[in-house]
Amino acid sequence: MTDHRSWTTGAAPPRARHHLIALLGYGVLALALTWPLARQLGSAIPGDNFDGWQNLWNLWWMREAWLVRHISPYFSDMIFAPTGADLRFQTMAPFNGFMFMNVQTTFGLIPAYNAAVLFSFVVGGYGAFLLALYALRGRAARGTAAAAAFIAGIIFAFSPYHFSHTLGHLQLISLQWIPFYALYLVRGLDRAAQPEARRTAWLADAAKAGLFLALVGLCDWYYVMYSLFFTALALLVWLVRRRLTWRGLGVVAGAGVFLALALSPLLIPMVLGTNTWGGTSLVRDYTETLALSADLMAFVTPQVFHPLWGAAALARGAVFTAAPSEYTVFAGFTVLILAGIALAATRTQRGTARQRSDSPAARPGFYLLSAAFFALLALGPVLKINGRTDLLPGGGEIPLPYRLLYETVPFIKLSRSVSRMDVMVMLFLGVAAAFAVVWLVGRLQAGRRASTRRAITVLTPLIAGGLIVFEFLPAPFPVSPPDTPAWYATLAQDPAEGAVFNLPANFERPGYLLYQITHGKPITTGYVTRDDPRTLRERAPVFSHFWFLDQDINTRDFDLGRQGIQVLHDLLGVRWVVLDRYKMPGGPEREITEAMAGQIFAGQQPLYSDERITVYEVGEPAERGPFIVLGMEWQPRQQDEAGAFWRDLAASAAASFELVNPAGNPLSLSIDAAAAQGGTLRLLNNDGNELAVWPLDASAKTLTLEPALLPNRLTLIYDGPAGAHAQVLAISASNGPTANRPLTKP
Repeated sequence: MTDHRSWTTGAAPPRARHHLIALLGYGVLALALTWPLARQLGSAIPGDNFDGWQNLWNLWWMREAWLVRHISPYFSDMIFAPTGADLRFQTMAPFNGFMFMNVQTTFGLIPAYNAAVLFSFVVGGYGAFLLALYALRGRAARGTAAAAAFIAGIIFAFSPYHFSHTLGHLQLISLQWIPFYALYLVRGLDRAAQPEARRTAWLADAAKAGLFLALVGLCDWYYVMYSLFFTALALLVWLVRRRLTWRGLGVVAGAGVFLALALSPLLIPMVLGTNTWGGTSLVRDYTETLALSADLMAFVTPQVFHPLWGAAALARGAVFTAAPSEYTVFAGFTVLILAGIALAATRTQRGTARQRSDSPAARPGFYLLSAAFFALLALGPVLKINGRTDLLPGGGEIPLPYRLLYETVPFIKLSRSVSRMDVMVMLFLGVAAAFAVVWLVGRLQAGRRASTRRAITVLTPLIAGGLIVFEFLPAPFPVSPPDTPAWYATLAQDPAEGAVFNLPANFERPGYLLYQITHGKPITTGYVTRDDPRTLRERAPVFSHFWFLDQDINTRDFDLGRQGIQVLHDLLGVRWVVLDRYKMPGGPEREITEAMAGQIFAGQQPLYSDERITVYEVGEPAERGPFIVLGMEWQPRQQDEAGAFWRDLAASAAASFELVNPAGNPLSLSIDAAAAQGGTLRLLNNDGNELAVWPLDASAKTLTLEPALLPNRLTLIYDGPAGAHAQVLAISASNGPTANRPLTKP
């Protein structure tokens, strides 16, 4: 007679056909739930026509770097010309670039991207399936265990989290290796705790865990951090359950060593980069971390692509502090009910000697604890409900454990979107749900006839899985075909050298990367994960004009009409300037951008024009004059409501600027500055020799240096009280005496 005592029945492992059915099932679901992608695999990518183009460019650039140029892809001179951009912190996902290189070479770039997307659904689901099978080993009949494990794969791979990032975050889409790492980590800890286990068994698991952790790192560094958090939690649980051994620590150490050795060519440059990059380029601001933390109510707010209640969910999500791609952490009501069943069933069976000696990995409590652990971390530094954090009387906040991590663990501040820990929540909820399905089948089968038991074995997981798929359904899933203007194909045939300056340029637009894939010329703009501080976007005239849609401290006296062509040609190496009206809505953005371009190209006929784009060719400048390029040390530009702008210079801090002087003539230099707490401003040359010292006070004043042959690089140092700062309002150089200008006090 069959034993139906919850999940404690012994059973043989699933047959090979169960694995094949699982893979095929996930493949069918991947095609069905991303429909209509299946009929546009070669002509569109899934997503919302934004971030996906950056990741499409990543695939293109990796192929270009590896196969055409034979260089590292972690620096590119094709974006942010003329400096190029350091891509050590880019979401490159080199696994996808390498794995789908043949697809890209044979079928094209878009099919390669889509292959990576579909691969993540199928292999990610299968990884969760294997983890659940391991957790359920000996707990249910062969078919029941396989069906329950299949549901775990659905919950993980087809979660709203996964679909929300399928909008364009290919590195986050590639979540498939996380369950494999979790599987071999817990299996290694289990085998290490078994005296009779062969040494090669747990050593093999250590190697496999290290391999899959390295694969996780080749897809996304966030997921490595989450995997390490899970490792720490698993060690703690095994320790509390008295299952942790020295060999178990060896499993973790072995996996860590494998990761370090395998990815050292990537890790070492990144570690070195943290010492040379500064400010907000790497470290994320606390307010950004708070905004991109999960809202408690988001766990029960359905995803926005559902065909029935998607619009209502989108309206409901308006109170959250992030975009849907980041706030979506919906767990699913069916999944939460199954998790509750698993918890209740666990509590009823707590306390026997047999259970106390069982591996934690064989009990749903471990997975429920893991899901709760990551859900708590995903909530971020303070509790947020419906977008509000002032939940205590008097407007106080409720601090959460992530705040301690944020304040004490340095590398935590490199991360941005805390809500992304939901990927781990869904993995472990999936495994817990598999236990619940097995328990339900056992309870419903008890005392029933064989035919009824067989029907229950089929219908219970089928109904549970169907409800989950219905809740998670994103239909139809948005897809984006490339919208590259036809002129770029013509540009690709032009042998002339030079960069393309795409306008508007007041924020980063990944569409320009898409266009570059067609024309193959360097571009002055770009779209990267972490800004390289060496780029000229906020430091050089013309570039900063279009970025700020206004002047900066080094451009207040800069004449776009007289010197715009000079900077484009001589400094930025631009040959073509393209205004794209489809990317400029009506209003100040379009008006200012077109007005600035009109000043630069006054009287010049466009090289090409249609209803969407206007192209100007940059030729030799008619005249050249001095101008100033700010150094990387400057603080960000600030502006008040009245329109006054400035840059802060902290006490004892140094900020340099380059004086571009084509004629080599003596120049007059003027600096407008103020310091509320007084002090002095010193001007130094390349060798650190002092050229001038000016006293500062609270009133803005013009500091001048009479005409002289000045070096090409100068440095300003503010000497003031500790914690004080000066405000630099303008720096200008001219061939004649310094002009008297009206000043605006910041």
